[in-house]
Amino acid sequence: MCGIVGVIGDAEQTAAETMLDSIGHRGTDSRRWRHFDRFGSLGINRLSIIDVDRGDQPLFNENGSLALVCNGEVYNHEPIRRDLAGTHTFATGSDAEVIVHLYEEYGDDAIKFLDGMFAFILFDFKKGRVLIGRDSLGIKPLWYRSDGETTYVASEIKALIDYGEHGIRELPPGHIWTSDGGVERYWEPCLATSKPDFGLCRSLLTHSVRKRMMSDVGVGTFLSGGIDSSLITALAAKENPNIRAYTVGMEGAPDVEMARRVASFLGIQHIVKTFTIDDMLALLPEAIYYIESYNPSMVTGAIVTYMCSKLAAEDGAKVVLCGEGADELFGGYSAVRSLTFLELRRKLADLLRNLHKTELKRLDRLSMATTLEARVPFLDRQFVEYAFNLPSEDKIKNIDGKRIEKWHLRKAFEGYLPDELIWREKCPFDQGSGGRSLIPVIEDTIDDQTYARKCEEYAPWNIQSKEMLYYFEIWKSHFGELLEPGHTFEMFGDYPVLMDQIADRGIAAAKEAAIESVNS
Repeated sequence: MCGIVGVIGDAEQTAAETMLDSIGHRGTDSRRWRHFDRFGSLGINRLSIIDVDRGDQPLFNENGSLALVCNGEVYNHEPIRRDLAGTHTFATGSDAEVIVHLYEEYGDDAIKFLDGMFAFILFDFKKGRVLIGRDSLGIKPLWYRSDGETTYVASEIKALIDYGEHGIRELPPGHIWTSDGGVERYWEPCLATSKPDFGLCRSLLTHSVRKRMMSDVGVGTFLSGGIDSSLITALAAKENPNIRAYTVGMEGAPDVEMARRVASFLGIQHIVKTFTIDDMLALLPEAIYYIESYNPSMVTGAIVTYMCSKLAAEDGAKVVLCGEGADELFGGYSAVRSLTFLELRRKLADLLRNLHKTELKRLDRLSMATTLEARVPFLDRQFVEYAFNLPSEDKIKNIDGKRIEKWHLRKAFEGYLPDELIWREKCPFDQGSGGRSLIPVIEDTIDDQTYARKCEEYAPWNIQSKEMLYYFEIWKSHFGELLEPGHTFEMFGDYPVLMDQIADRGIAAAKEAAIESVNS
């Protein structure tokens, strides 16, 4: 896991180094950048996970005609390495090195052979072209910006603010971009009905967890107390009984108490840290800076994720397994329970398609803010294709007049966890941990007159609540340059799928009531 940058075209040789400065939190083990005359620069802040001693980047092929920087992990690098060993010489044990040799064999199709979470920039000096690519679901981020002559590429938006003149763009999941061909999709999920098979569900997820335990450093888990993270922790504990699980929350919060019961049931080492509202307020500006968003449904969860990441990193962890993705695959959100089965399939497809803008963004930014690699077993490609294509009636089951969300997942893993958790109703992450206790405290700091005036002032950014206004003004202090005339920012209006969650919090109605009280 790393932070990567690329400069494609003519620019000051120090540009890559300056860009790396802004994302130094993504990798503190080493920093390297190289300038290539008449071509550009590549740079990386490295968090060493595989081949700690020899895996520094950029990586090159045998004759130096290709150079690569890569963020993430290629889980199937060992079989690829064996397949290529007869015709290629590997200089390191790095999982990312397989990419340059695959490219020599298959060109742009090399990315189709990769199983993992990754974003990379590859320079082909011989052909005078550049290839950038991103994993199929967008677990790892990649952004780019151009001024017409030079293109700048980076893991986070903050590295691009001072470079380029046109809009900051996100490379979509499952896509590549080439300097001679533009953006092109390389992967789409297989849309075919899966036959429900509890044994296959267990086998696929177990294998996914096992793959993600691959590391030359210690691996832990985030344990929120919900079924998703608890199940991942249970499977990880089968692979390594000495695994350490991390939990944060307010004292007495329901998820914290359930996490303690799960850890006791599994007999694992459990590190818990409680927080207060003052703790959340103190970390709020940092959390907004790292997540690069002011959306309420992102920010409160970001604070909790940030605190849990800090806890794990301070304990010495470099890698954690997490439960993100299960809600989108199995229908875990309260907003989808009342949908027809056809509507449910469409809504879950929308949520999964936009996961890189929501939960994956939160997880990547806030874990990497503490130089911690977060891995997501539910989003293994094989497991995704099985789970997504299950019949909707196996995801939300009508039993005795009650709609049970994530029924298939719960049923498949009965016995792996206490029944009280297996069949526990979904509680939103930031609510179960106590994170939403921050909201009324924030909203009490803004009176109705100020709120109405600010809503008008910030009309283009569709402020929906006092909570959102509070976050927006912090965001503006970090990224205000993106609001200047002539700048476009792809992320404005980027979260239509989150409007259901915003409605769940009741904040749109609160906005209308506040404005009406001022105008009456």
